[in-house]
Amino acid sequence: MEEHLTHIVKKRPATRNAYRIVGLIFIILGVWLIYMAFNGSGMRMIKAAFGICAILYGCTLFAGSFRPAAYTATYVFSDDGIHMIQKNRTRIISYDSITNINLVIPNPDMPYYIIKLDMGRKNMILPFSGKRGQCDAIYKVLLKKTGIYNEATE
Repeated sequence: MEEHLTHIVKKRPATRNAYRIVGLIFIILGVWLIYMAFNGSGMRMIKAAFGICAILYGCTLFAGSFRPAAYTATYVFSDDGIHMIQKNRTRIISYDSITNINLVIPNPDMPYYIIKLDMGRKNMILPFSGKRGQCDAIYKVLLKKTGIYNEATE
């Protein structure tokens, strides 16, 4: 069962770079619209409103490309908690902080499974593509470690 206690979620650097480029394009478009609103002749308020919205959306995309979920992570399920190991840092999530665990199967015809962990206001999603056995094993380990599942009730 030791091989089921580690799960790797791979993320592509090209996706992060694409979010950053699109975010910068929206920021540049927003700045241009605001410039045109102050130096143009008609529809100044509409141009300024669209410019502000474009800048805010671009900043959201750009900042979102730096979130921890955008990078490759290795999850190790040990006795003291879940170790989320990334390139520059390691986070430990204790089993006591987990309030709810959901196993999501979006479409029964597709081999794609998701475990969603709720931790107060935060949540964490673990995707499993074509690995039903590993998903079930980690789901049972999580249920046992958080105290939701007892072997006596089985």
